Amino acid sequence: MIKKSNVYSLFLPFIIGIALGIIAKLIDVPYVTSKFPVFDDIMGRFGIWVWVAAIISILSKTALFAAVRSFAFFVGMLSAYYGYTVLFLNFFPKSQIVLWGSIAIVTPFCGVMIWQIHGEHHYTNFISSLPFMIFFTEWYLTAFTGRYWTFSTAKDKLLLGIVYLCFTSSLLAVIPTNKKRFFSLLYGILESIILILLIRTDIIFNPYELLNI
Repeated sequence: MIKKSNVYSLFLPFIIGIALGIIAKLIDVPYVTSKFPVFDDIMGRFGIWVWVAAIISILSKTALFAAVRSFAFFVGMLSAYYGYTVLFLNFFPKSQIVLWGSIAIVTPFCGVMIWQIHGEHHYTNFISSLPFMIFFTEWYLTAFTGRYWTFSTAKDKLLLGIVYLCFTSSLLAVIPTNKKRFFSLLYGILESIILILLIRTDIIFNPYELLNI
């Protein structure tokens, strides 16, 4: 018989996903995003979803739980977000559904991979650095490309930076051992610098542009 605690542990990420999916949909309207564009920068990017899924995976009891719980989170989030879009707005964003649906399919593998940071091998530091690479790269590309600097945009950029700093610090807090935290953060910074340079020199395409398909 499955323990109630295990059922709760598997069901909770699904509920969190539904709640965040609804929140993301409710603020994804011109009235809100025009006045508070930082909301779109936060909820409309990969970072926040990577952050939640990474914490869920790391705090899971086993690799299997990490796979199931991270997948349940994305299923809940996408079901709420696009279910609302289709049912109440009569709009079917096919390209976005395909993109995020594909991401959801690979989340069990990502959950297992992130859970491996509980191991002692040094390569796990590279695994745990990947979310930080996404945070830093995404913040830079969002804050420093595509907008003119005004007082309002500078305020939004600062606020966005604080949000990503919160993502970083909270994720560091659940990573086991100070040594692993140090190397994860160091590798994440170095990887983001390399990725930004590759994108800015057009050696590779900007993966964040996929959000606009």
